[in-house]
Amino acid sequence: MKIDSYTHSVKIENEDCFGVTATSAFVMDGASSLSDCHFTPALNDVVWMRNWWQNYLLEHLDDLETPLIKLLEQGVKDINEEFSEYTPVESLSKLEQVSASIAIVRKNKNFMECFVLGDVEISLKREGQSVEVLTDERIKPLDQKVIQFMSKNTNRLNKCVFKGFTEEELALLKKNRMKMNTENGYYILSHDESAIANGIYKRYPLDYWSSCLLASDGVSILDKYYPRSELMELMRTKGVKSLIEVLRGYEGEDEKMVSLRRLKAHDDATAVYIEY
Repeated sequence: MKIDSYTHSVKIENEDCFGVTATSAFVMDGASSLSDCHFTPALNDVVWMRNWWQNYLLEHLDDLETPLIKLLEQGVKDINEEFSEYTPVESLSKLEQVSASIAIVRKNKNFMECFVLGDVEISLKREGQSVEVLTDERIKPLDQKVIQFMSKNTNRLNKCVFKGFTEEELALLKKNRMKMNTENGYYILSHDESAIANGIYKRYPLDYWSSCLLASDGVSILDKYYPRSELMELMRTKGVKSLIEVLRGYEGEDEKMVSLRRLKAHDDATAVYIEY
């Protein structure tokens, strides 16, 4: 089995992370709060959350006696208890909460488990067949509304007031954030234990797939240039880091986000490629 992984951020702190254990691999893509608040001792609360979940998953994913869903639900209980040492979780509004999308693959006896919550992706490839992509599409139309709104304002860079967004864009982002972990909105890893049951969970025969790719949303720009099967082959032959460097090149050619419509000029980008 071959595993290649890389994560990159242009910021001081990367809000993505990944991990690989004896049985599992995961990618997380953190989302900061939409309020000017800070409760934990980390640089910001999403970095604290990222670190907590990375350590928790590295410690517990190889416990194959615990069902994956139960393991994640217990994680939400545990992180809520620790976060409440800084401020009560139940006092947080949705705008004050940090969150994360998460993708996990795990070998468990004679089958492989896949779990996705949020807009990260697991791409599964079998020789001679099309790639199967597991992701939650519910948050993407909400992001697209913001992106379309941003594209109409040619002078927006001079009007940004919060984390690179204008007042009007921020208002729409907040409206979308209020739909977090609701039936008419989207589900994501945060402080709500019930969100876990709304993730995508699938099991496959252990040797069914020849390779898989776990990727954060920041990698999705490459979809404009490469079909997913070709992208996975390039990651196999050239390496994950090389393709993320190519991605940064495309972003650099479009700093004003004209041809590549997106929420951020440079989003954190993380990928784990596995060849079985």
